[in-house]
Amino acid sequence: MAATASATRYVIFSVSGRALALPAESVRRFLPLPRLDRPPAAPAVVAGLFRYQGRAVPVLRLDLLFGFEATPPELYAPLFLTDWDGRPLALLADRVFNILPVPDAERTAADPTLSFNGCAVATIPHGGPHGGPHDGGTATVIDPARLLTEAEGRLLAAFQAMADERLARLGAPDSETGEEAR
Repeated sequence: MAATASATRYVIFSVSGRALALPAESVRRFLPLPRLDRPPAAPAVVAGLFRYQGRAVPVLRLDLLFGFEATPPELYAPLFLTDWDGRPLALLADRVFNILPVPDAERTAADPTLSFNGCAVATIPHGGPHGGPHDGGTATVIDPARLLTEAEGRLLAAFQAMADERLARLGAPDSETGEEAR
């Protein structure tokens, strides 16, 4: 009996024309881009907020966070709902290409010039006949726990707490259901 190689499933997506990947286990849900509220005090990397399951969820623009060319979100831009330090967080992408298993042996070190604040942790192959703009190319694996520095995380958590409080006072409906949170 032959031993099977270990593999990890990744979500392959693009931001500003660059192929990126997230471990599939870190993505709680894919969501269509809802109507976002953009409070004036929001940092530039926060595209806005939406209410999901009674919580204000900030949407991060990865293009601005990583210093890529700014690409305004399109109408059907996908969001990845994930968690950062126990709080919901959504990541805005241009397009999702695939969810695929990649053998751990094919994972290589990330290009040091693509450090993204230390969150670029590896490079994986992806592709195939319709794997995206880089058929047969590579994607940079992003560790969502490393997206923000500790200071950035504290600021985002404080901003999110203020938005939660504001939305609760207004009785704003959830973006997913259109119903008021209970």
